[in-house]
Parts: sequence; C-alpha cells; structure tokens
Amino acid sequence: MQGAKSMQKNNETVLRRRDVAALVAEIHGVTADHVRKVIRGDRDNVQIMATYMHIIENDNLLLRAAKNIVPFTTDPNAGT
Repeated sequence: MQGAKSMQKNNETVLRRRDVAALVAEIHGVTADHVRKVIRGDRDNVQIMATYMHIIENDNLLLRAAKNIVPFTTDPNAGT
C-alpha cells in the first residue's frame, strides 16, 4: 500500500529542464562532470561550451514559442 505522500508525488506534474550537461557529455564522449567543469570555467573546451550554448539557446527559443502559443493567465479564475 502506498502512503499519501507517494500518491501525491505520482499525481503531480514535474517540470524540470533536461540535463543538458549529460547530453553534451554524450555528444562529445566525456563525462557530465567534465562538462559542468567547463561550464563553471574550471576547464577550457571551446567545442563543449559551443555545443552547450547552442542547446540552451534552442531550448530557450522553444520555450518562448510555446509560451506564445499557449495562453497563460496569472488568475486561474479569470475565465469564470
């Protein structure tokens, strides 16, 4: 039998950004930790940083396009 907390967690929509560092790591054949170090500036790799920035920029464009298509309101009772 599941607890109330587990059932609530299963019913909630989880919104989170994808793990871009893991995606970039897979593309370049390195670890996600190495990519995170490049992003932080602890390591220097122009190709990894370019790939990371390209993915982030495209994600942001996609998010903006989705927000423009879907009508969001701040008041959930505005339509009633």
